Amino acid sequence: MEVPLDDAAEGEGPPLAAAAARGGGASLARYYDRLAHWTAAARVLGYGGGRESLTVHRALADPRAGGRPTPNRLHDVLLETLGAPPVGHVLDAGCGLGGTMLDLAGRCAARFTGVTLSGRQADIARSAIAKAGFAGRIAVHVGSYDAPPSGPFDLVLAIESLAHSPQPARSVAELAALLPPGGRFAIVDDMPEAAARGTRDLALFQSGWHAPALAGAAELAAALVRCGLVITADRDLTSELRPRPLERIARLEAVNRVLRRLAPTGALETLLDSYRGGLALERLYRASLMRYRLIL
Repeated sequence: MEVPLDDAAEGEGPPLAAAAARGGGASLARYYDRLAHWTAAARVLGYGGGRESLTVHRALADPRAGGRPTPNRLHDVLLETLGAPPVGHVLDAGCGLGGTMLDLAGRCAARFTGVTLSGRQADIARSAIAKAGFAGRIAVHVGSYDAPPSGPFDLVLAIESLAHSPQPARSVAELAALLPPGGRFAIVDDMPEAAARGTRDLALFQSGWHAPALAGAAELAAALVRCGLVITADRDLTSELRPRPLERIARLEAVNRVLRRLAPTGALETLLDSYRGGLALERLYRASLMRYRLIL
C-alpha cells in the first residue's frame, strides 16, 4: 500500500491513543513475555521455528530449500512484492524478537525501529541486534504500535500484529499517519473468510492467540484506502503454508487437553492455550476458512 505522491493529506492524521485506552495491552505484554521465555529455552534446546533468525511468524515453502518451509521466506516474498529493497526508515509494528529487522538489515541500507509490548522480547531482540553489529541501524522500543515512536517512516510493516488489535481499522489509521508522501504500508496476517465467523476453531484461535477482533482482507484493504493509500499488491500466501494433516492435529489436541488439565496457571497454561490456538488455526487453513495474505 502506497501513499500517492500527489494526493497525500497534510497534517498529523488521527490522534494516537495509548494502549491502555484500548484495553488488553498489559495482558498481551504478559502473553508475549511468557512465550519469549519458552522461545529462548527452545533455542537453547535446538528446537523451534525461527530459532536462528529469531523470526516468529509463519514459515513459508521455500523453493531454495527444496520446498521446505523456512522462516525467512516471507521476507523474500515481501522484497519481491515491494519491488526494491527498503530505504530510509522502516517501522516494524509488533517486531517480536526482531528477526524480520535483522534479516532485512542484512539485505538493505535502511534504518529500522521496532515496537513490541513485551519487555522480554525487546531484551532478546536488543541482544541479538548488538551481536549482529546492527545497533546503529536497529532500535527496539517497548510500547504499543497504537502509540508508536515519532515518524515519519518510509515503510510500515505489520506482520502478524494487527490481529492483536481490538480495533484494527483504527490501528491502521494511526500507523498510516506516520507515512510521508510516497510511503508504503505492508500488512501480513491471518485473515478469516466470512464462513469462519462463529466457528469453534476461530474462537479457539482468537482466545489462545489474544486476537480479539480479527479483520478480514476486505476490511483491512478498506481501512488502508480510507487513509488515502493505494493498494499495489494483494497476495494470498496460504498455499505456501504447510499445515499438519488433520489426523495429527487431532492427536496433538488430545495431548494438549490432558496437559491443560494438569497444568498450573501461569506460563505453562499460556503456552498450552497458545498451542491449542495454533492447532485450531491449522485446521482453519485446512478448511479454507482462513487465508494468510500480504496486502501492500
